[in-house]
Amino acid sequence: MYKYWIRLTLSLLSISSGFLALPTTRRSSDATAGQVATVLHVRVRQLLDMFIKEKLGGAALKGEHQLSSLPQLSGSAVDLEAVEAVQSLPNMQSYLRSYEKHLTWLRSTKPIAGTTLDSQISDVLTLLQNLANRVEEQMQRLNLAVSPATPFSPSETSDWETLRAGFVILRDLRTFINKAAHELLALQLRR
Repeated sequence: MYKYWIRLTLSLLSISSGFLALPTTRRSSDATAGQVATVLHVRVRQLLDMFIKEKLGGAALKGEHQLSSLPQLSGSAVDLEAVEAVQSLPNMQSYLRSYEKHLTWLRSTKPIAGTTLDSQISDVLTLLQNLANRVEEQMQRLNLAVSPATPFSPSETSDWETLRAGFVILRDLRTFINKAAHELLALQLRR
């Protein structure tokens, strides 16, 4: 019983920290792209936890689950020292728009549409679009070309394949947003 209360307290603290940070970055035009990415990371982590609980019975999928349509992430913390806006921002913009298409698809699927996850994904999509717009503004200031997102046509046909794809999308988005937040902070500190 004691472990239950500790877990519940930690969960509530995690959720409340994300919700407290959300309104200031969503409504404030003064928020930096890095701040939006940090809040987005919290919200994606919460969404992934909710997805696992509600759709996967509380256990994350084991093994190597991939989607070929998702951007392939690479790099390490050491790479942050050498991050350059000319390379990082266009990749980030393209990846953000790709994840936007994947989340839009996920919202429209039978296992998700009309559930509580649908509205949570919608909130994450709003933050994702906000971040993509801020990255594109930075690119325009640097005269970098904005590229369109690569097309995405899902091949998942069953509910299980859709749920597996949803898990992979959210898991990889969490990793990508964490990396993006660090890159944006590194770029901001160099100004």
